[in-house]
Amino acid sequence: MRKVIKGIGVGLCMFHLYTALFGSLEALQQRSLHLWFVLVIAFLTKPFFKKGKYTLWFDVCWILSVCACILYIFVQHEWIVSERFALITPLTFLEKILAIIAIAAVLEVTRRIVGWSLFIVTLVFLVYPFVGPLLKGILYSHPVKIEELLDFQYLGTAGIFGIPLGVSATEIAVFIIFGSVMLQTGISELINNVACSIAGRSSGGPAKIAVVASSLFGTISGSGTANVVTTGTFTIPMMKKIGYKPHFAGAIEAVASTGGQIMPPIMGAAAFVMSAFSGVPYSNIIVYGIVPAILYYTALYATVHLEALRAKIPPSEVKPNIWKTLRDYAHMVIPIIVLLYLLFSGFTVRFAGGMGVITAIIVAQMRSTTRLNLWKILEALENGAKNLAMVGVACASASMIVGVVDFTGLGQRIGAGFMELTGGNLWLGLLLGMLLAILLGTGMPTTAAYVIQAATVVPSLIKMGLLPIVAHMFCFYFACLSLITPPVAITAYAASAIAGSSIWKTGWTAFKIGLGAYLVPFAFAYNPSLLLIGSVWEIFHTIVTAFLGIICLVIGIEGFLWIPLKFWERLIAVGAAIFLITPSLTTILPGVLLMMIIFVIQFKKKKSNF
Repeated sequence: MRKVIKGIGVGLCMFHLYTALFGSLEALQQRSLHLWFVLVIAFLTKPFFKKGKYTLWFDVCWILSVCACILYIFVQHEWIVSERFALITPLTFLEKILAIIAIAAVLEVTRRIVGWSLFIVTLVFLVYPFVGPLLKGILYSHPVKIEELLDFQYLGTAGIFGIPLGVSATEIAVFIIFGSVMLQTGISELINNVACSIAGRSSGGPAKIAVVASSLFGTISGSGTANVVTTGTFTIPMMKKIGYKPHFAGAIEAVASTGGQIMPPIMGAAAFVMSAFSGVPYSNIIVYGIVPAILYYTALYATVHLEALRAKIPPSEVKPNIWKTLRDYAHMVIPIIVLLYLLFSGFTVRFAGGMGVITAIIVAQMRSTTRLNLWKILEALENGAKNLAMVGVACASASMIVGVVDFTGLGQRIGAGFMELTGGNLWLGLLLGMLLAILLGTGMPTTAAYVIQAATVVPSLIKMGLLPIVAHMFCFYFACLSLITPPVAITAYAASAIAGSSIWKTGWTAFKIGLGAYLVPFAFAYNPSLLLIGSVWEIFHTIVTAFLGIICLVIGIEGFLWIPLKFWERLIAVGAAIFLITPSLTTILPGVLLMMIIFVIQFKKKKSNF
């Protein structure tokens, strides 16, 4: 079975590398073949029963059924895309059966791999067209026949094979393979040792190492959970050893790893979907994401630093030989440089990703420490395929959700209700958008959480006056933060398993540590200059004041600078943060004044204590 899974996984990766470099198939064919690979791998790696002699046969039946669904699309492709009329030409009995099987297969694999949350949400959306006629208000929907829904979901590129799955079948796939190959070369050793050299020698070194390492690792992984598993196994034990409590060590790593999804150049899978929905080139999204990502990690680094000063945590005891590390692994930065060059030179995202994979394999042969033999290359491709299976399944479910929203017009009605509820007030709209983003992201992958918002919340925020890319970035950012927001903080729970701490305590601690980051989307919503949009002067002073505001907010939340702050001092610090992070001629001066008051008071108290 392991060999079968490896063979299919390698086939999936080779298919995506070939189509990335030499051109993809027609949209429906590319997406359906991608889905076939994803579903087969999912059924083989996540059996229905843990044990039992009928498990394999049960899953084989699923696989054969999926083969029939995809084979029909290929055999009847010309008929489907050129001759029949969607929602007009009646479905045959076979097409109805195959459509039901395809939907059921996606739902079943979603339940097995992603979890019950996305399964239930997708099922609710699929049932909605039949319940909508019984509802009132914005949830009312005109009656829909089951045959129409099956047609819309199966025979076309609007349902299962919609935009989210399309992005997974092209851009996301090659970048996941790229990250898997890079990890196989041992680049994590370079990241960890560089992080140790940068941050390990100051107070609370291990926690700062986690922040720096996770930010660097995020540039190639784009996955919060993968970030935790890779860097957390190194940083969490180190933090515990030097004095951090287990739940705090896990929380720091969870917040640091979650930021990997907003860290350019790769970011998370949802960023590729955002490019497709917004129509903004991915190379531009990379640029837009730079300052918010730096603000995110600035807030986290400041939190860790102040906590280390308060608890008097010593520096790290680990002192790597940085020159030996650079000698052995520094050449693995070349594939990232090639990737960025191609992206900003106007090549397609998937071509840049495919060339990144080829470059990584070639460059890895330069030194024995990174050299990949055939077996290691196959193992990297297998791991990439397994990682892609989860993303692909989530995208397929998200495609069905978006299909229902478009098919029933629910998105437009929710947008109208959103506007009516907020009265067109941007502040209330952003606050409600944040709550919806976190609620929709409960227990779900970032991509699925973002896609639902793109169909419902984003249009409303645009109507309120936000630039389209700002609205998309706002929802994308909070879809990422949902991973560290209780009650279901997935990344925090993964970190708690490594730390050996309470998942509940770790989740809430991660939420507290990451509070500074929750203000960043509001900052760029009011000041698009933080996305590097605007004049040079606007961008400069907005970035400076935003960084000062983030620092003040962290001081207020932590209640510590050089010595503990009193409650009224913390209020002043938070007030300074609010003024500075939404700068205008009327708020900059009060913000700077409040910030100076806190620093002067703290400095005098510190001096008198000595």
